[in-house]
Amino acid sequence: MEKISDWMLKTIREENNHGFLSGWLEEERFKWTKLVSNTLTRIMQETSFLVVCDSQREWFKSYILSHINHHKNRPFVPILDFTLLPKDSQETQNIKDMLDIAYKDYAFFYIGKRNNALAELAIGHENSFLWILDESLQDAFCLNSTHPMLDFRLLQLYKIFDLALSACIFGKIELES
Repeated sequence: MEKISDWMLKTIREENNHGFLSGWLEEERFKWTKLVSNTLTRIMQETSFLVVCDSQREWFKSYILSHINHHKNRPFVPILDFTLLPKDSQETQNIKDMLDIAYKDYAFFYIGKRNNALAELAIGHENSFLWILDESLQDAFCLNSTHPMLDFRLLQLYKIFDLALSACIFGKIELES
């Protein structure tokens, strides 16, 4: 079994060798690896992840949801759609209460800027997998929304996360504690 940090470096470099220009991710790999490891640990502990994003990344949410469990030679994973949009703090609390009843354990997988109610819901929830644009947050992977290759980078991150998920499920990597 390979340590996730070694596996991640090897995988990022393999992606780069395939012409996918992932050198940028190699520079960020320590933060990325820690976040992925924490998320995979939660998935293995039966946490459901609810995918949410800002309005400009709706296409990416659709991409994730249509690919995460499609034609994989692995068990389905609990990464699910979430579309409720709280209008005020009382509605936010009602949504939290509903989620507490509906799920044994859940967290959010959020992609986007922090300027909306869904972002605040996800950021405020412990153990969420956060890909935040234009802002540096602790326990989040930060990206620049004006980067000309942003969409490509999002797809790269998803691909590597998906590969790590399969490697974890099949016992090929050891997660960091």
